[in-house]
Amino acid sequence: MMNLFGIPVPDDVAAAFLAATSKRVEEAKKSYKPGDPFGKNEAPDTESKAKKSAGTAKKFFDAYMAEGFSREEALELTKGNLNTKF
Repeated sequence: MMNLFGIPVPDDVAAAFLAATSKRVEEAKKSYKPGDPFGKNEAPDTESKAKKSAGTAKKFFDAYMAEGFSREEALELTKGNLNTKF
């Protein structure tokens, strides 16, 4: 048998090489486990998200109050900011 470089290779060596290669390919296929692209395996941490959202809302509200807006205006502006998708 000839290889890519034109060097003669004994048939038993070529057969062993092909067998080893195919075995490694099969092992690689069996061990490959792709990650879940949609993240369904992970439960969302709603508590930390709620705390972060509440902290952000408080910062917005306090900033508006510090700038002289009334409570009602600051609340409406804060709600508007929290509903905006960035």
